[in-house]
Amino acid sequence: MKYKKDGNGSAETSVKSYKVLRIGDAGFEGHSNKQFAHGRFVVNTRGIGLMSPRFSSIRPVSMLNPLFTKKLFYLESIFRPILNQSTKLGTMMNELVPEDFFKQVILIPGIEEQNKIGNLFLDIDKFITLHQYKSQ
Repeated sequence: MKYKKDGNGSAETSVKSYKVLRIGDAGFEGHSNKQFAHGRFVVNTRGIGLMSPRFSSIRPVSMLNPLFTKKLFYLESIFRPILNQSTKLGTMMNELVPEDFFKQVILIPGIEEQNKIGNLFLDIDKFITLHQYKSQ
């Protein structure tokens, strides 16, 4: 997610209906591609943001580490069967069916382990970025 100073072109009146996302919330982006057959979740790790009401979003009801869930939600091997059972084909993209999604079981470690895994992923991402910067 990125902040765009000049906005996204939406009329100011329509922005009032936008959803407010907090850190840890996830938006569902339903476009299929080679990597994500049914679409994917994008976890907000940046800060308070707005999202079009056209897209579904979820908010954790218990403590989850967003750095951990950001990587977890990108694991197609885990989420393909879950999204296969909880999406439907819409006009232009797949749509999340919340009632079906919340029937799915996703095993997640405790918060202490999530923190360790999330920090490890953060360190790896920083290392990759540094390596790419040095290669340029």
